[in-house]
Amino acid sequence: MKLCIFGNKTTTKELLVELIHSKKKVTNIVTLSPKDAKDAKISGQDEALIEFAKSKAIEVFNPDNYSLKSNRDITFFQEQRFDIGLCTGWQRIIPKPIIDSFKHGIYGWHGSGFEFPNGRGRSPLNWSLRLGLEKIYHNLFRYAYSADDGMVFETEIIHIDKKDYISDLQKKALQHIKQSSLRLLNAINKGPLKLTEQLNHPFLSFPTLNETSGKLNPEIMGCQQALNIIRSCSRPFPGAFIVQDSKIFRIWKASSEILSTRNRKGCFILNDKLVIQFKDGQILSEDFEISKS
Repeated sequence: MKLCIFGNKTTTKELLVELIHSKKKVTNIVTLSPKDAKDAKISGQDEALIEFAKSKAIEVFNPDNYSLKSNRDITFFQEQRFDIGLCTGWQRIIPKPIIDSFKHGIYGWHGSGFEFPNGRGRSPLNWSLRLGLEKIYHNLFRYAYSADDGMVFETEIIHIDKKDYISDLQKKALQHIKQSSLRLLNAINKGPLKLTEQLNHPFLSFPTLNETSGKLNPEIMGCQQALNIIRSCSRPFPGAFIVQDSKIFRIWKASSEILSTRNRKGCFILNDKLVIQFKDGQILSEDFEISKS
C-alpha cells in the first residue's frame, strides 16, 4: 500500500513516528520547503520534519505552493497513484484532481465543540477554547471537494478541562490522531470500509483567526472572555496581548485573582507579576513578555 502523508507541523512528525513504530510503511511525505513554510507563518511548524523523513527513507515532495494547484504538483500525484493519504498539519483544501488520484481517498482530522456539519472552518480547536466550550467532537473523515464536508470514519468526544490551554487540547487530539490512523489503515486492509454521511443541513462555520485575534480590550471585556482567548492562542500560537503605553504585553498563561488594586486601570506589574484590570475583575499572569509596540 502506497501511503502518503501531508503536513508541516510537529503533529505531522508525531503521526509519522506512530506509523513507523506500528510497522506501517510511509512511502512519501508532502511538506512545504523551509522558505515556503516560513512565508506561510505556520504555528507549530516542525523545522526538522524534512530531515526526519529522509532519515527514515521516506521520499519528500516539496510542492510549488501551499494550494497544490500547479501543473507540477497535480502531475506528481497523478503519476504516483497513491493508495491512501493522511493529512494533519496541512491547512489548505486539497484540489479535486489530487483527491481523485488516491485509490482509497485522503483522510484528515477535524475537531470542534459542535457536531458536524457545524464547526467546520478554520482553527476549530482554538475556537472551542475561545468560546468556553467543554468538549470537542474529533472526527476522522475522508476529504471531499469542499472544506470539512466528507464522509466520517469515526468520531471521538474529547473533554476540555477548565485549565486546558491550546497545547493541552492539541495533545489530546493527537492521541486520537495516532490511534484512529491505525484503525483506519487496518480497516482499509480488511475492507469494505464503512463511512457515515454528514447531515446535509445549514451549518455554522468558524472564520480564520490570526495574530491580531489575540488582542485583549480590558475596558470592554470580562475576565472569563479574556481567559478563554488567552487559553486559545497560547503557545504554539502567537499569544494574547494588550497594547499600552507604547508597549506590547503578551500573555501566555493567566488566572482570575482578587487583589486590593481595583482602583488602577489597564495593566501593571506588581511583585513581578502582570495584573490586568477588566470590567468585572482582574487577571494575574506570571507567564508574560513585554516588548515595544
